[in-house]
Amino acid sequence: MIRMDNGVKEKLDAITPNASVFFARELESIESRLYDFKKRELKYRELIPVSNRDSAGAETITYRMFDKVGMAQIIANWSDDLPRADVFGKEFTQPVKSLGIAVGWNVQEIEAASMAGVPLETMKADAQRRGLREKENRIAWTGDPDSGLQGFLTNPNIPVIPAPTGSTGIPWSVKSPDEILNDIRLATSQIRDTSKGIFEANTLLLPQAQYDIIAGTPRSTTSDTTILQYILNNREAYGIDTIAVLNGELDLAFTGGTEDGGVFYERTPEVLEQRIPKELTLMPVETRGLEFIVNGHSRNGGVVVRYPIACAFLTGI
Repeated sequence: MIRMDNGVKEKLDAITPNASVFFARELESIESRLYDFKKRELKYRELIPVSNRDSAGAETITYRMFDKVGMAQIIANWSDDLPRADVFGKEFTQPVKSLGIAVGWNVQEIEAASMAGVPLETMKADAQRRGLREKENRIAWTGDPDSGLQGFLTNPNIPVIPAPTGSTGIPWSVKSPDEILNDIRLATSQIRDTSKGIFEANTLLLPQAQYDIIAGTPRSTTSDTTILQYILNNREAYGIDTIAVLNGELDLAFTGGTEDGGVFYERTPEVLEQRIPKELTLMPVETRGLEFIVNGHSRNGGVVVRYPIACAFLTGI
């Protein structure tokens, strides 16, 4: 073993003060696999029908609703004032707005990424698409008041149903399975009754906490079926075939931001649609000095709810 006196060691430390750091990096194992930070799933395109049929040049979207009225009466043979049937129409208009998001990289970033084996262009393109999806998701659920775009959860025409207090309190966390099922039946029945059986809620959206309650709580003390399974297995009673969880959008979303809520609705394009006249379109690469820029553009018309009585918000759960 070679021994080094303290004087020589002090001189080496003075010349190479970071020598220990250097050797530590030499011993470091760097994984070749690249990892992304996990982000929540955006479900707006899955749960709200999407329409691309509008022209990208449209500044507004207008749809017309017609009502046919009239009823025959018993008349005498000589009657000349027969009751009339007629048709009345009304127009509803929503604005269309542009969404934009850009991504860029410079020459040095390209060189460094090539040296490190990092797919820089692909990763930045993914970030660009995610950024647009985040904005579309927000518009789909809560709209954009400043631009006049309407969201599903903030539609003022959809009926709001406060959950009954019950014997043990309002929240589902302290309600019995029977009380929770009564709350759900209340909302589904109101849609059926109000629409005279024309509409039926086939979809229920819940916050994570309430979804976990019905997914993990038995229907009764003598049953191995959960509340969620019981609802889906009794299609004739509840009408629901899809129960989905929203991660964040329904938390404190109602009553001025003080209460969680569930969303019941008939999920069909006739009832509601999110209008996206133009999907994300990437412009040609633009050079600015030593930087390369790719601009992205899309058009969005918010969410159209043609039949609010086919929907209901159950608050206080």
